[in-house]
Amino acid sequence: MPNRQNIPVLQTTSYTRSYFENDIPSSKISIPGIQHFDIHQRCNYKHAIASHRLDFYMVFLVMQGEGRHTFGAQEHYLSKNMLCFIGRDVINSWKSEAEEQRGYFCSFSDDFYNIGRENKNFLSELPFFQIDGTPVLHLTDEQAQEYLTVFQLMHKEYDHRNEYSDHILRGYLHAILNKACGLYSEQHHPNIFSTHAGIRLLKAFTALYMRDFQLIRVNNNLQVKSVAAYAKELGVSQNHLNDTIKSITGRSAGQLIKNHLIKQATICLKHSSKSISEIAYRLGYDDPSYFTRYYKSQTGLTPAAYRALANEHTS
Repeated sequence: MPNRQNIPVLQTTSYTRSYFENDIPSSKISIPGIQHFDIHQRCNYKHAIASHRLDFYMVFLVMQGEGRHTFGAQEHYLSKNMLCFIGRDVINSWKSEAEEQRGYFCSFSDDFYNIGRENKNFLSELPFFQIDGTPVLHLTDEQAQEYLTVFQLMHKEYDHRNEYSDHILRGYLHAILNKACGLYSEQHHPNIFSTHAGIRLLKAFTALYMRDFQLIRVNNNLQVKSVAAYAKELGVSQNHLNDTIKSITGRSAGQLIKNHLIKQATICLKHSSKSISEIAYRLGYDDPSYFTRYYKSQTGLTPAAYRALANEHTS
C-alpha cells in the first residue's frame, strides 16, 4: 500500500506527463507561479493513472468510455454522461476499462478563476470539491449535450487565445460550475435553498470543522471540537445549530462531523501505511479499540477488514 506521504502532488507543470499518452506541446504547458488554465480532450488520457494529488482543480465530462476513478475514499465507475470534479489535494487515481475515451476535461488554479472575484473562497466552498461531497453528477442526454457545447466552446477559445480569452474562459468555467451547483442541489440536497440564513450558517459551520480537519494534512493530530463549542463560536445555541443543519441536510451537526471523520479514517486506511492504532490517535481517539468498534458500527467493516479489502482491490 502506498504511503500517503509518498503520493506525488502534481503541479500544473508536471501533471501532463502522468495524464497523457504523448507529450503535450510546450505552448500548452503552464509556467510555474502563473495563473493556470488548461483544457484537453479525454481521448488523450492514459489508460491508468496512479494515485496522486493535484495542487489545482479539475472538472471533466465523460461522453464515451468506462473506467474506475477514485476520489479520496470514494470509488466511482464512470461512463457516458457523467460530469466529475477533483478538488485540490484530493487523492485520486484512474483505471480505464474501455479502449476508447471521449469527452473533455479542464484544469485551473484558484488564482486564474478568482481574478476579479470578491469571494476568493468560492471554489473551496463548492460541494462537489469537498472531501465529503459527491464528485460525480449523472446527466441526461440533453444536459450532457449542454455541458459538451460549453466545453467545446472553451476548447476552441483556448486554441485561438487572444488578449480577451482569459476573461471568456473564466466566464465559461463560471457557467459550468454554477450550473453544476444547481444540479448538485437537485440530486443531493433538494431543500438546499430553503433558507438563506440557514445556508449561511451551514457554510460557516462547515468552514469551522473543515479548518480543524486541516491538521491531518500537515501531519498533526486531529482536535475536532464539540458541537456546543462550534455553536458558541458561531454565536448560536447548540439546538439552533442542530435544527438548522438538519432541516437542510437531513443530518445533525454532530452527524456531519462524524461522517467526515469516518471518511478521513477511510482515506488514511486506504492510502497510509500507518498502523490502525496510529491512525486512531491521529484522528483524536485515545482508545484504538473504541475507534475499531465505532468504525465498524458506521461502515460494517473493522478498519483491518477494510484495509485488507482495499489492498486486495488495488493489488
